[in-house]
Amino acid sequence: PVKRALDAEGLALGSVIATSKKARRDLIDDSFNRYSYNEEEGELPEWFTEEERQHRRRQLPVDKQTVEAYRQRWREINARPIKKVAEAKARKKRRMLKKLEQMKKKAEAVVSTVDISEREKVAQLRRIYKKAGLAKEKRQVTYLVAKKGVGPRVRRPPGVKGQFKVVDSRLKKDVRAQKRKEQKKKRHK
Repeated sequence: PVKRALDAEGLALGSVIATSKKARRDLIDDSFNRYSYNEEEGELPEWFTEEERQHRRRQLPVDKQTVEAYRQRWREINARPIKKVAEAKARKKRRMLKKLEQMKKKAEAVVSTVDISEREKVAQLRRIYKKAGLAKEKRQVTYLVAKKGVGPRVRRPPGVKGQFKVVDSRLKKDVRAQKRKEQKKKRHK
């Protein structure tokens, strides 16, 4: 038997077949009808076959609520995160919590020491944070496209806060070309 993934209608029909012998027999009997025989495509005009394909269908002997219930179930299944992804996120979170605990212990040890100055304590705390990877927050960089002839000489425009970088349409190509040159230099050495 070939395994097929059924759609909502197929699953609803399957539930009808599985639950009642009489319903199953009726379904098989109803499958022989005037709609089940299709004439040859070449014999009929195209407009007629199009119309027939659209309207010449029997209604399925399942109620719309059952079909909708299966559709809803599929939506819920698809909305769930993939197991591997969820596990990876949980592992990452556990690792982060473990790092935080270790960092807290080290920080408490540094703070409780008496024989070093406040400045040294701050420096050590910074080092601990940096080592734990918590100090590196990615800065938001606003990109401004430079107009022709202006180049990198641009004042801070109104409404732009924080770090900003002036780029032109050539920048990407120039950077890539520079990287290629560096790669060539490395290979020839």
